[in-house]
Amino acid sequence: MKRFYSFLLHIIEHYYLIWFALLTALTAFLCFRCLGVASIDSWDEARHGVSAYEMMQSGNYLVNTWLGEPDYWNVKPPLSFWTVAVGFACFGYNALGLRFFSALAYLLTVVCTGWFARRYGKLASLLTMAFLTANYFPFKAHLVRAGDADSLYLLLFTLAMLCMLKVREDQRWLYVCGLCFSLAFLTKSFHAGMIAAVGGLFLLLTGELKKMSPRVWAGFLASALLPTLLWGVLRCRYDGLLFFRNMYLADLAGRTASGGLEGHGFPFTFYLDSIFWNFDYIYGYLSLIVLLGVLVLLIRPLSSDEILLRKDRTGILLWLFLPLLGFSLVSTKLMWYVYPCIVPLCLLAAIFLSRLLAGLSDHPRTGCLSLLLTGALTLTFTWNNYADNVRGARSNDLQTFVREQFGRDDALTGSTVYLDAYDPFLYANTTGWEQNMRLLALMEGDLDCRDGGARAFLEADEDCLLILSIPFLQDYPELSACPVLADNGQYLLLQKHE
Repeated sequence: MKRFYSFLLHIIEHYYLIWFALLTALTAFLCFRCLGVASIDSWDEARHGVSAYEMMQSGNYLVNTWLGEPDYWNVKPPLSFWTVAVGFACFGYNALGLRFFSALAYLLTVVCTGWFARRYGKLASLLTMAFLTANYFPFKAHLVRAGDADSLYLLLFTLAMLCMLKVREDQRWLYVCGLCFSLAFLTKSFHAGMIAAVGGLFLLLTGELKKMSPRVWAGFLASALLPTLLWGVLRCRYDGLLFFRNMYLADLAGRTASGGLEGHGFPFTFYLDSIFWNFDYIYGYLSLIVLLGVLVLLIRPLSSDEILLRKDRTGILLWLFLPLLGFSLVSTKLMWYVYPCIVPLCLLAAIFLSRLLAGLSDHPRTGCLSLLLTGALTLTFTWNNYADNVRGARSNDLQTFVREQFGRDDALTGSTVYLDAYDPFLYANTTGWEQNMRLLALMEGDLDCRDGGARAFLEADEDCLLILSIPFLQDYPELSACPVLADNGQYLLLQKHE
């Protein structure tokens, strides 16, 4: 049995690059498979998509707009809008273009974190990647498969932390860390302050702050501040301090105000209950491994051959617990605020588990059972991730109808369109265009979306179209005179000529 267990560990170590490539391919499959299938969401995804679309139409890549006017609701710097615009340029105006760089950013996050974890052992590297493939919630909402800012922010946050951990070996990594902070600010504004908090405390606790020469300080500050300052100066030339005032009120003052912003106020334990101590997903088990590993560290100090882990443990623990504590103290709580904490959770759990598995050579039965249990649980949670978030991706009926009826280069491109239909996203009837439907209409046919429903359509004095739920036809008998361009049994596309 001991020989068999040693053989299993040898297979993992000896064929590391093959396992690494397979896990990279698995992550890519989870990121990109059916990426353009799921229906478009309102709010962040739709706002980013519309702003990127309008940037490309207007040629103004500095100011994000909504329906042609500067957007003072989604007050984010422009970097994430640019990635969506590049996606549109590469893949066309569709959901794949909208989401491609979010998926790529998560893939890079997994690859970079896994490759970095080699310093703690090849098994730790592979376990880190495996745990990140089972990372359910970022695939479910607002990150991997969504066209907004959070996936790029997660990548930049992760890169900043990995560079921070290498500072004690070479202080020039501070320059890269500073640049990642600046780019993270240009992606998600004041959320990047958490990178500065973790990095600053790390430098203070490890004594690296005192070792920094004036030249290193100058390079670090230049990399951390100049890109943001350049954007700030250019943006000020457009509308002064108005955008920055709204950015502060929305992203800092509003989200830290008592009661929470936009109904997202939750108790202190929200993240612990919903994510980190949730055994319906992999996070509860990873958190348990980390807690047990930290207890072992307190009881038995690290050996001399674990010098890298001894150097890095302070930084990794800060990376995990400081953002978790900070965002738990803030009244506004959304699950994606703490997504950056999941990366060090997976990393720490992988390190502790790999040490345990390596130490079980003298107890091969326990080692084989532990290895089998680890593989089974990880595969189960990865399959659940795939089944729910990839294979389970679906569009809704209204968005499918719009996709089927319009194209970028057909006779209906640029048409004026009214809407009076049941919207599955709202679970309600609507005569107005929701944000997600506006984006879809722009991408599919550069449509001119008008609110007011069937009544406004009938009163219009121009050629126009109406998307109508079939049951609503009985409420407007005068619509029977309008030509029907499409009928799928649920929705009609009607045309009116003036």
